[in-house]
Amino acid sequence: MRADPPGCHDMITTAGDVLLSRAQAADVVRRPGVTITRLLKLVGAIALTAGHDVDGPAEADLLLTTAIDGVRTR
Repeated sequence: MRADPPGCHDMITTAGDVLLSRAQAADVVRRPGVTITRLLKLVGAIALTAGHDVDGPAEADLLLTTAIDGVRTR
């Protein structure tokens, strides 16, 4: 019996796992519990929300920047 080829979701998750592992090894991603699945959910939620906004691309950029930088002031 032949295994089914991986779907798009599997390919994205596998590639994302590799990138996230590299970022964690380089100490760029330090927060415990970060997984590629959680990051993909976050990006999906941002895209969904911004897609319904009048200023969609700018709103997506602001939301993603806020998520990455956090809500603290510098």
